[in-house]
Amino acid sequence: ANTANTANTANTANTANTIYYSYKKCTLKNICNEFKYTKNQNSYALFAYKPPVDEFYIKIKDNKYYVIYKNIFSEGVEMGWAQMKIVTNNENNLVMETNKIFQTLGNYNSIGSGDNSDYVPSKNYRKDMYIINDFYDGYSFKQYQKLTFIKKNKQLLLDCKSYMKDLDPKNNYSGMFYSVCSDNEKIYFKEIPEL
Repeated sequence: ANTANTANTANTANTANTIYYSYKKCTLKNICNEFKYTKNQNSYALFAYKPPVDEFYIKIKDNKYYVIYKNIFSEGVEMGWAQMKIVTNNENNLVMETNKIFQTLGNYNSIGSGDNSDYVPSKNYRKDMYIINDFYDGYSFKQYQKLTFIKKNKQLLLDCKSYMKDLDPKNNYSGMFYSVCSDNEKIYFKEIPEL
């Protein structure tokens, strides 16, 4: 069964289907770069090196929340997703957490088990692409992640200080947002049209 359709998520007031994209990153010196999402097959997609930066989507569908990510490392690209449990959702903050990550592209995540050269065989992996609506659930690993977003002007800003305090990203030097947060970047999300 597809985990995305069966896992339970806390109810929140927001039942609309919505999608956010990490469209802007800013350095500590407030030098910002903006990025454009990519479409493929009537859906949003992540491509390994187009653009050559970490990318993120937050998808809200049928009152369930998902984070879809792309991380670029010196040794390759990892993509995946997680269904999130809502901790807080009010006018100022969105706080959500997960302890299970589904990897969809790249070498199998090796947290706690050494290097692994086997490749995750999700749909379109040979094209270095992941369609964000696929929710491939053939491989997962345990890792706790808590994400705190500040709501402002209909946008979401990831609170990297809070994220980096959690033990899993801190102790394992890894996580969906570890790379951008360890570089002290500010990550802004804006709502984009649902496909």
